[in-house]
Parts: sequence; C-alpha cells; structure tokens
Amino acid sequence: MNYLKDFIINRHTGQTAFGIHRISGIAITIYLLLHIMMHSTALIFGKDAYDRLAIAMDNPLAHLFELFIIITAALHLLNGIRLLLLDIFPLTRFQKELFFIVIFLTAFVGIYSLSVYFERIF
Repeated sequence: MNYLKDFIINRHTGQTAFGIHRISGIAITIYLLLHIMMHSTALIFGKDAYDRLAIAMDNPLAHLFELFIIITAALHLLNGIRLLLLDIFPLTRFQKELFFIVIFLTAFVGIYSLSVYFERIF
C-alpha cells in the first residue's frame, strides 16, 4: 500500500517508468509460468492432450494475448535499456525524453505486431 501512496505523492517520469517496469515484469513472469505449464502437458498427459490444448489456443483471444505479451516484453526490454543508460551514463537530465522514446518505440513495435497479427485476431 505504501507503493501506491508513493506513486501518488511522487508524480514524475521516473516513478511512472518504475511502476510500468514493475507491472510489465510481473505480467511477463505470469506469462512464462503459464507457458511452461502449457508446454509441460505433453510430458505429463501425452501428445494428444498437448495437441488438443494447442488447437484450443488457436483462437482470436489467444492471439490477442500473444500481441499483449509482445508489447509488454518490448516495453520491459526498452525500459530496461533506458535504465541501463541512466545508470551507466550521466543522462538523468534526459529521463523524461528517454521515457518518451521508450513509449514511442513500444508503440512502433505494437503497431507492427498488430499488422502481423491482424489476420489472426480478426
């Protein structure tokens, strides 16, 4: 609960980037756990169970979830690179600009991914 209080009190770009980085990291972790569980069905329940699950996951909602994971991973990756740049080089004055570059590049990845996934989703 203190995190939410800090987030409301400290409204600056670094705090926002930290919150987005934390949430995207948790989302990627949850995805990886589900991904491992899904692919382990072949080992536990056999090839037929895995094939049924793969056919069930071939729907527009699952492809939309894949698109969300791609965008989340791109955001987490680019924000991590931004953090490395801020730690290695004295670029703290440009924190806001670097964050907007991260958002722009993430939007670019999202739009490109949507163009690739468009026929699978709709």
